[in-house]
Amino acid sequence: MILDVAGKTREVLIEYKRNKNMWLRVNEDGSLHITCSRYVSQKQIREFILSKEKWIMKAEASVTKRNESTACGDDGNDAMWMGKRLAVRAVHDTRDYLEVDDHYLTFHLRNDTPETRKHVFYTYGSRHIVSLLKQKRGWLDESVCRANGKPLPKITVKYMTSRWGSCTPAKAHISISMRLIHYPEKCLDYVLLHEYAHMLEANHSKNFWHQVEIRMPEYKEYVKILKE
Repeated sequence: MILDVAGKTREVLIEYKRNKNMWLRVNEDGSLHITCSRYVSQKQIREFILSKEKWIMKAEASVTKRNESTACGDDGNDAMWMGKRLAVRAVHDTRDYLEVDDHYLTFHLRNDTPETRKHVFYTYGSRHIVSLLKQKRGWLDESVCRANGKPLPKITVKYMTSRWGSCTPAKAHISISMRLIHYPEKCLDYVLLHEYAHMLEANHSKNFWHQVEIRMPEYKEYVKILKE
């Protein structure tokens, strides 16, 4: 389906499921994704989307802002590295690697393609986060784990799109998203603390948030940044 809505001509992808209600999502390219029952008519879908015009505009603005916040320079524009917007340069070289200073993010590449840039960015971003985690985990190992008779967790850095981190207390394993490379270092501190707190409380109970707050009273500032 093609539909003019919220100032644009948009493609609408319709996915039929056993839903009682219709669900709408705005994709990064501006297209729309509808999930609904197969008994819903095209007319009903069209009317539903048109009734959500203001919501679509707001959701699209959020997608745009999020894309700007997680830019990796693959399109030749600026990149976000540890909360700083850096100009991007590319240099032909015999091997692929990344250089970062206070003003520039420089790709050294054998073949300059968006895919290669993204791969190099996150490869080196992941290494940087691993290095930071080695420096940061010590006080949490002591105050959260050893102080409460808990094992020290194994920490893995990987690409995660739906969450910033996860913890499996039974296996003493924490995962951290390498996408945190885009955000201020304090956001990494918060996510790491959040996952360590799950070593004590598996859910988000009142006591869980108490464990976070006594170690980082200003944690809500970083929650807000990561939700924007």
